[in-house]
Amino acid sequence: MTVELVEELGADAYVHGSVRVGKQAERFVVRADGCTPPKLGETVKVAIASLEDVYALHADTGLRLPTG
Repeated sequence: MTVELVEELGADAYVHGSVRVGKQAERFVVRADGCTPPKLGETVKVAIASLEDVYALHADTGLRLPTG
């Protein structure tokens, strides 16, 4: 994921970025350790530990989408 914005919120940081999926870039937000957040423009590897940790939101409405 290419880091586009980092929100540092104490113990956590929310990292906004994009990932190329096929020919299209998709936007993601992931939670990271607030003590060592990535820098803007950095490329970071993102992995899902558990589907229970995934929250998908509809881009237009902001409503949560089912994940499983």
